[in-house]
Amino acid sequence: MGTDRLKRALLCLGLAFCLGLAPPAARAASGPEGQAPAGSLPGQESWQPYLDQAPADLEDFVSDPLGAVRALLPGDLAGTMQASVAGYARVLLYLLLVLLISFFAGEGRAALLDLAAAGGSVLLCWAALAALAETVCEKLESWRLFLLGFVPVYEGVLIAGGEPTAGAAAGGLFLSGLCLLAQLLCSWTPPLFHCYLALSAACCISTEAALAAACRSAGSLFRKGLGWAGRAFAALLGLQRVFTAQMDQASQQLGQLLTGTVPIVGQSLSAAAGAVLSGMRLLKSGLGFAAIAFLAAEFLPLYMVLMVHTVLLLGCELLCSAAGLGRCAALFGCLRQGVQGLAAAIALVFGIAVLGTALLFMMGGG
Repeated sequence: MGTDRLKRALLCLGLAFCLGLAPPAARAASGPEGQAPAGSLPGQESWQPYLDQAPADLEDFVSDPLGAVRALLPGDLAGTMQASVAGYARVLLYLLLVLLISFFAGEGRAALLDLAAAGGSVLLCWAALAALAETVCEKLESWRLFLLGFVPVYEGVLIAGGEPTAGAAAGGLFLSGLCLLAQLLCSWTPPLFHCYLALSAACCISTEAALAAACRSAGSLFRKGLGWAGRAFAALLGLQRVFTAQMDQASQQLGQLLTGTVPIVGQSLSAAAGAVLSGMRLLKSGLGFAAIAFLAAEFLPLYMVLMVHTVLLLGCELLCSAAGLGRCAALFGCLRQGVQGLAAAIALVFGIAVLGTALLFMMGGG
């Protein structure tokens, strides 16, 4: 009997001790609005650098969206554009020189001048377009390295926020598929682009007009293929995110049910866990937006440069068509399709990265 009374007394003392400590612990873990303060969240040394290097944060975007978008653009945007398209001044000068000579040459020399215009134009544009392809590959490689460092950190934030299935999916299909796509584009874009430039020059110099049309069709087909591949991959990521969100929500509800069955102590622990989870979900949104802002700050200037190249090539094409230089006009049309293919490649990787990150923090309680 004495042993039973001693066990009951120790059990009562332990229960009273737990009841006395649980509410203060819950209050200490929660902020003024029931959220854990950012400094108390785990793994701060891993995710804080990504928040610091972001050109814009979530609060700035909510308060001033236009200002946050302007912050993503470089300060010397006009200088960047001018440096990227300076080579087209030589192309335009060369075309004007050919047009001037055509006024003094006889009609029998028109085909020869057209051939000279096409050959000289491709030589003047080759170096600039090849450097543009290398710039795109360097940007894709830097994004791949960034994602290899960011996604594992974001995966840890998801797991700590009560979404282990979403974290595993982020480190699986999203990271591996996106890095594989970026690596394939980096490996194959420069040689394929150089081959495309050579084929464009050969087909447009040829007397067969159908070859130039086939070359333009090949560039358009490549661009459309990238677009359809991006749509398929985005649909797959969306379906996976829906299923992972449902699984994580079911596991969270089960955990809350099991914790709530413990009287008083379970409710206090559930409140403390809810405060920490709300803080982790807020961190998940801020960290995801920081990654999107970082990628957008590198994507927008390069994409604008590609669009400027496209517009200038279109202008050269229209100029040659108006002057009756059919081969040269076909050449600039092929080159324009190639630049649009580069833009489609970098937009594909950027779009999938942004969509996958946005799905991770928009769904699942983010």
